[in-house]
Amino acid sequence: MPEVIYVDCQQNIGNGAGGIPHGTDMKGGGRQGFAAIFSAYVLWGILPVYWRAMSSLDPLEVLAHRAIWSCAFTFLLLVLSRRADGVMSLLRSGRRTLLSLAASGAVITVNWYLYIWAVNSGRILETSLGYFINPLVSILFGMVFFKERLRRAQWAAIALAICGVLAEVAYLGRFPLVSLGLAFTFGLYGLLKKLTAVDPITGMMAETALMTPFALAWLVWRNSKGLLGFPYSVSMTVLLMGAGVLTAIPLIVFAWGVSRVSMTLLGLAQYTSPIMTFLTATLVYHEPMPAARVVSFALIWAAIAIFTAESFVASGQARAAGVCRNG
Repeated sequence: MPEVIYVDCQQNIGNGAGGIPHGTDMKGGGRQGFAAIFSAYVLWGILPVYWRAMSSLDPLEVLAHRAIWSCAFTFLLLVLSRRADGVMSLLRSGRRTLLSLAASGAVITVNWYLYIWAVNSGRILETSLGYFINPLVSILFGMVFFKERLRRAQWAAIALAICGVLAEVAYLGRFPLVSLGLAFTFGLYGLLKKLTAVDPITGMMAETALMTPFALAWLVWRNSKGLLGFPYSVSMTVLLMGAGVLTAIPLIVFAWGVSRVSMTLLGLAQYTSPIMTFLTATLVYHEPMPAARVVSFALIWAAIAIFTAESFVASGQARAAGVCRNG
């Protein structure tokens, strides 16, 4: 699952923790930065295959292990990088920051549960649709919470996206609750991260640390009832421990690369993950793509194309205006 990207309606796409420099290009570090974030999105895009390897376990069991091992891994990284003092600074930052991190940790936990459950229930295409919709949800959040104004092309993109959701409703005979749940929980997570300026690794460690006591308590309770897969095989143990590591490594790579690329390139890169998830669902697991679902995805993709093209035009106009002012 991709790390949070928050869509800025006035420009293009900004990082949830505070934005990306406008003037970054693809020279030198820019190429390395783009390679880093592209690699992160590729890793997120192939995660369905990893979750399917643990489909014999309850999704909540996998989720609990993910929180515990991710917390341990990120804390180890902070210690090894001699940045553990950031945890103490975080504890002194005040109740509002801690409550925000607790809220974002709870929201992303719900998001992860939906994602793992959907993948292991053979609904990978619905997860892909959800993450295609997510940037447009972020636009709506920008309107509501930051009073951002939409341009005409952006309104057109949202209208097409709504039509795409309605086409999915026609196909399923119900609202695509998985897709919408993933899109809105991830969008809400992005909103919370935007409002809480915390270092990505420290923030992730704090979020998982706040969830870990609940995860441990749930595992102990389930084990006392004989409802866990414990003791696990060696291979399953490695997979469960790796769940925490594999959700942390892309974040670290992403955090390194995000400040080295322009917002336009970042915005384009974010679609790598749902595209790979879509291809995995159709080519590897052969999920059905009847005509109604093709229409749904086509409308969503058209919305993305309009939004991306409009972002390029707006970005070019902004740069041209800046050159004229400076000249």
